[in-house]
Amino acid sequence: MRSPFAKLSMAAAVVVVCSLILSLWTGTGSVALADVLARVQRSQTFRYKTKTTEERPTQGTTVTESIVLVSNEYGMKVDQTTTNPETNEKASLQSYLLPAEKKAILIRREQKQYGSVQWDDATLTNAQAEHRDPRVMLERLLNCKYRPLDASRIDGREVQGFETTDPAFLAGVAGSVRVTFWVDAQTWLPVRSETEMELRDGGRASAVEYDYEWDVVVSAADFQPDIPADFTTHEMSGMKMPSYGEQGFIEALRLVAELTGRYPESLGHDMLQNLSLTIGQALRESDSPAAQQFREGIKNAGSREAALKFGQEYMMRLTTLSTFQTILARQGKEPVYHGDVVTPKDIELPLLRWKASDTEYRVLFGDLHAATVDAKTLANLEAALPQ
Repeated sequence: MRSPFAKLSMAAAVVVVCSLILSLWTGTGSVALADVLARVQRSQTFRYKTKTTEERPTQGTTVTESIVLVSNEYGMKVDQTTTNPETNEKASLQSYLLPAEKKAILIRREQKQYGSVQWDDATLTNAQAEHRDPRVMLERLLNCKYRPLDASRIDGREVQGFETTDPAFLAGVAGSVRVTFWVDAQTWLPVRSETEMELRDGGRASAVEYDYEWDVVVSAADFQPDIPADFTTHEMSGMKMPSYGEQGFIEALRLVAELTGRYPESLGHDMLQNLSLTIGQALRESDSPAAQQFREGIKNAGSREAALKFGQEYMMRLTTLSTFQTILARQGKEPVYHGDVVTPKDIELPLLRWKASDTEYRVLFGDLHAATVDAKTLANLEAALPQ
């Protein structure tokens, strides 16, 4: 994201403004905000509402409203409705995210269809981020530069605000961003959060989270899907989601290397569309073992539905390339990727690295083996990279 900071021309003004910024902006050491996160993490159940609006040059405007129920014991339930303001067309999706069963169940009531997808823990973490879980939002804010706001009132309550325009909040997946988080001055629990961002395709998006309820009473029945008898199973039901962890990332890179002979030059979201086209062509035309194995898998699927599911699962693995790096960035692990200069033959060169702790780094090498190293070793490895 490109931060919209303006330049000042007079040297004296620069000194004054910089002093003011330094006095206002804080880092990850804010006791108040850290306390907010600690209190949220102690809450075993909570409910909140979200409203997101996306305005895109080619797709128009869409508005999505959700009610999210979270239980540390049972999982997450999301009732979501997406509306096209121009046509007033609505589409609803009910999702049950069930960590104990390692799956999600999705229900589309207009189509009278339902289905399930399998996942791992890293995929669950990504799902929590996509639904703007307040725990994830606060962790991101703590890993950014932010500033406290003057006291205000929301719905009759005195609140304290925190604001950031740090591009790190969304890990660089948008243009500019502004996030405001309001917490109750008495309980130090979130009351409302607001996000505005510029998208890379020229569009804009905004999101609001509100009506937080903490420690609500829930039971296992609240997380049992209600599927009417006349609903049919979607043809993609049972599809296995890719792993968004380290191993899933390695498998996706291996897939790309086997089909193209090299790694993606970057891992941004803009890369994914072009890469998908390249991979699709290779799967149709390449004589590589990986492409031949894919074509055999389609041929032996047994039915159109099974072939579609096989192909969808295969291509979905590519999404790990951008998602894994984004998750690392959101967690403050500072990933750095060198796919523009590292090839599958570079056994001793670092392809991707990220912070494993305050003193150690996890490094994925060109031949896709991984190791944990200290800062000095990492510096020596990166010094050997081609310039």
